[in-house]
Amino acid sequence: MIEWSSFLIVAAATWISAVIVITLFSAAVRMRASHLDRVEEGRGGSALRFAYWSVFGVCGVVVLLGVYLIVPALHGA
Repeated sequence: MIEWSSFLIVAAATWISAVIVITLFSAAVRMRASHLDRVEEGRGGSALRFAYWSVFGVCGVVVLLGVYLIVPALHGA
């Protein structure tokens, strides 16, 4: 028998995490494009570069955490 409440919790968590990762990645791509435009204009700075690489890093950590939670062999479950 399917436990529908557990299924709905997993589905909601999947949708929410997917939206978060896509939003963060899109923001990082936009920051990178803005940084490249500023560099082209001669107004480059390292703060925006640090920001978009940090956001890309957070995306990577979130994806790796998801893989860790999905693959039972990684956490001994």
